[in-house]
Amino acid sequence: MQAIKHLIRQLLTLLLVILTLSLLAAWLLLDRQPLLTAEPVLNATAVKHSQKLINNLHQSIQSSSGKPLVLAANLEELNSAFVLASRTLPGFHGQALIGDNGLSVLLTMPLNGFWGEVYLNTQIVVEPSDGPLTIRQVRIGSLNLPGKLALSLVEKVADQVWGSGAGAALLANVRSVTLQPNAVTVELQRPEGFSLGQLKQSGLSMYKALFSSDEQRADIEFYYKVALNYSNANPDASLVAYLQLLFRQAHTRTAVYPEDPERVIRENQAVLLALAQLLGGKNLQLLVNEVKRNEGTRPPKVTLARRADLQQHFVYSAAIHLLGSQKISATVGEAKELLDSTGGGSGFSFVDLLADRAGIRFARIATGDVASAKALQEFFMAQDRVELDIFPSKARLPEGIPQALFEEKFKSVNSADYQQMVNEIDRRLNALPLYQIGR
Repeated sequence: MQAIKHLIRQLLTLLLVILTLSLLAAWLLLDRQPLLTAEPVLNATAVKHSQKLINNLHQSIQSSSGKPLVLAANLEELNSAFVLASRTLPGFHGQALIGDNGLSVLLTMPLNGFWGEVYLNTQIVVEPSDGPLTIRQVRIGSLNLPGKLALSLVEKVADQVWGSGAGAALLANVRSVTLQPNAVTVELQRPEGFSLGQLKQSGLSMYKALFSSDEQRADIEFYYKVALNYSNANPDASLVAYLQLLFRQAHTRTAVYPEDPERVIRENQAVLLALAQLLGGKNLQLLVNEVKRNEGTRPPKVTLARRADLQQHFVYSAAIHLLGSQKISATVGEAKELLDSTGGGSGFSFVDLLADRAGIRFARIATGDVASAKALQEFFMAQDRVELDIFPSKARLPEGIPQALFEEKFKSVNSADYQQMVNEIDRRLNALPLYQIGR
């Protein structure tokens, strides 16, 4: 009896210590007010700057293997990247500044808990250097960390993730940090054998290890072969014919596992990812499973509302939703349209946006929960479906809007006028019985 009382006292003491440390950490690291308050504005200019940043990184990585990696960006590009990130992480704000102390990176992320809405505010100050990376300070909430201590923590984390010595090697790769009034340049020692292909492969391998399985890849393979055989026999088919065929197959396969109610979600996921593998580009194929088409081979001609581009918007958005999140897929769609509005593009299209949002909604219904996943299968089992069952009328939705006209009328994707158009798109989707599933 005495031993039990002693054990209970120890457990209560441990719980008290954990609670105290948690409250202390919250008090030190979290703030009641955000560090950044200005609303990020996503417009065509921000997307162009973000694309330029990505292109510069891509070119640097592709440069000669004997040269160091030179990563250069101006403040407009860095801050535009933060704007894009804010569209995928609700409430997130980021800003880069260059001052007398060096490059300051300010970050704000809202958090909700039993203490209400609080903010994780972070400030990192990087100093110019000819040699190893030099951090002046890291401030998280009210906690100040000296630069050397922060780097030591980064090193230890890297050692835990990639093995002993990885952290030191990572930091040693930084050869210099150069700051100008409006730009930063970081020169890195190129690791042995480093290439863009190697980077992509490492990222894909990590993704697949974390988020896919042999069973899922086998399911995708099954539906891919069914879809491929159908495309060979029907070279000019509508997307709705593929969806009908594959979801009827999914219904049959799901019925084999009555003891596994979650099976219906996995089957529906495999259907959509198989279509992405068949109809998507090389990078999307790699992310889903593996590249099937030979270099230069085009995907089958599949249309939605008699347009191949709308099918692509639908399938890509559905796939990105499954592989990432709804916010990411929505942001990708908006960014693509904003980029199209600039010189040389086809112009901003609310019809394309309709296809993007339809694909996201479709994927959400197909995989959201067991009830909606089953309802979707039954939707295709009930009768032969036509395009208007999955894709509403695109009439009177403007297309081909150049950047100047878009910014004159809609300003940005944050404006009330833009949101009014999005609401109209959602109204058309909501009017279809398919998109009422799970609402």
